[in-house]
Amino acid sequence: MISSQCLSRAAPGFVGFALAGLAAGVLLVGCGSGAGLRLPEVGEAALDGYSATAPAPSASAEDAGRFAPPPRGAGEASPARLPHPRPEVAAHAPPAEADADAPDADAPDADAPDADAPDGFLDPVTRDADRVPMALEACLRRALANNLKIQIARFGPAIAGTHVVEAEALFDPAWYLNNALGRVRQDAGTFLAGADTLVNKQWDFDTGLEALLPTGATISLGQDWTYLDSNSTFFMPNPQYDTDLSLEVRQPLLRGAGLEVTKSPIVLARLDHRVSLADFKARIMDTLLEVERAYWDLAVAQVRVRALTEALEAAEENRRIARRRHEQGKARRVAVSLAESAVTRREADLVAARLVLAQTSDRLKRLLNDPALPLEQPALLKADDRPTAEPVPVGRRLYRSSLLAAMKHRPEMDRAAAELDRAALRERVARNQRLPRLDLAAGYTLNGLDSDLGPGLGEAMETTYFDWQAGLEFRIPVGNRARTAAHERSRLERAVAARRREDTRQQILLEVSQSVRDVAAAEESILATRAAREAAEHTLRDQQANVAAGAALQKDLLEAQRDLADARVAEIRAMADYMIALAELERAKGTLLAYNHIQVMADPPGPRP
Repeated sequence: MISSQCLSRAAPGFVGFALAGLAAGVLLVGCGSGAGLRLPEVGEAALDGYSATAPAPSASAEDAGRFAPPPRGAGEASPARLPHPRPEVAAHAPPAEADADAPDADAPDADAPDADAPDGFLDPVTRDADRVPMALEACLRRALANNLKIQIARFGPAIAGTHVVEAEALFDPAWYLNNALGRVRQDAGTFLAGADTLVNKQWDFDTGLEALLPTGATISLGQDWTYLDSNSTFFMPNPQYDTDLSLEVRQPLLRGAGLEVTKSPIVLARLDHRVSLADFKARIMDTLLEVERAYWDLAVAQVRVRALTEALEAAEENRRIARRRHEQGKARRVAVSLAESAVTRREADLVAARLVLAQTSDRLKRLLNDPALPLEQPALLKADDRPTAEPVPVGRRLYRSSLLAAMKHRPEMDRAAAELDRAALRERVARNQRLPRLDLAAGYTLNGLDSDLGPGLGEAMETTYFDWQAGLEFRIPVGNRARTAAHERSRLERAVAARRREDTRQQILLEVSQSVRDVAAAEESILATRAAREAAEHTLRDQQANVAAGAALQKDLLEAQRDLADARVAEIRAMADYMIALAELERAKGTLLAYNHIQVMADPPGPRP
């Protein structure tokens, strides 16, 4: 330590006050430097600081109170959406006689079979269940509000925000206060002590502020005084108050120096918050995609039940005709057996289809987690929307624009970039920590002494007596192996983060490529299944005419009826797959939220009032 001390008389008494005011101002600047580093505000919070909202143009009064519309209208084009807008879906209201799932106003009592069920068929789970019609938009809104996975993920950014505030508090000044009493009784040991047995009473008191500055310096401003009462005849004045007003500064010059190193905890906490927000967005998109898949699967299951119901009715009619013709001697017994076998197969197919319908409804209810539609109640959801969009040709322009959108909007890319930034910052901080410690330490103290506390403090503020000191402190561990190993570890972690980012990029490119191909395949499948359904309709009409004219067998008619039912289900399945493929493409591009007109809103990190 290189130090210098000086005792002299200073002129004006206000110098002490100026020194105290200057130090207090530096402390406040140091405090504000961390708190001012805030994440940009995205929007207002709805639940625990983070939420997602969707428009509700057709919502009920109850839903309108639970969902706030976004700034953009539901019909406005999304800037994040590239060539494929969400296709329109038609509210489906099939005729009562063709809807196997429509509730019957004259439904039988609880002990009677379902009115839509064939003779001998009884579904103990769904026979008395209410059918709850749901539009796709309503399902998405209910999932946003109630899905448990979204609710769990919603806490992630809020928790990460508290870490940001905790890191910013590193620059908050600390107030300290110390108070101690003591009494010493000892043999004098010399006649110069002023008494044979020395008895000293002492009271120490000190208080002040200390803080960390953005440059890495620590600064403290303190006031302390000591009360001494002794029985020594040479102790003057007796009793006395020794007062000091001090300012101390310690600035690192190598290790721990610089804004980047000092503020690194705040930057790292911000990056963690960015990662958690990206995870939150990804969870919302994944959940919405699951809801849309389940919804269209439910629509397909309904059509399958309806088609099999119509096929069963046709098979029963064929059985009735076959029995009558057999009784009239116009048909052999084998025709009746074939008709009865067809009815039995249709009943078995319908049982399996209704089971799939109930299971798909429960899967959708599980995703929605709506308190009004608990899983323990047997109510079945009914998809009111049917895919009616006409396919749009897929070209290279769609592929290129989708790749660009994915690189810009995918939350996984934002997460990987944040992790790489975090690893790079940790490497730079570890490199700084390898340096030896070289600190500049300086202090200035004003002194006062009097038999009373007030005059003693006043004398210190007059700057009559003072001392100052300045010096350099140097320290380095021999070998410095621990910090060298930490730097090497951080360098390797940065290399891992860079490769993970590239792996994420390639995975996203693969998903976009596969999604574009799925859309193209779904478009071709729609055209093919539509042509197959039209051909099956023509075949059935021809077979009906041939059977009536006696030019075809009953077996041919039964096969034509079955083929038509399968063709109708295949067509609706292809259309549902097309709607799902479009949603999967938007998920691959990272624009599924804008595609559904959903806005993620977040509070800036910090405690909520």
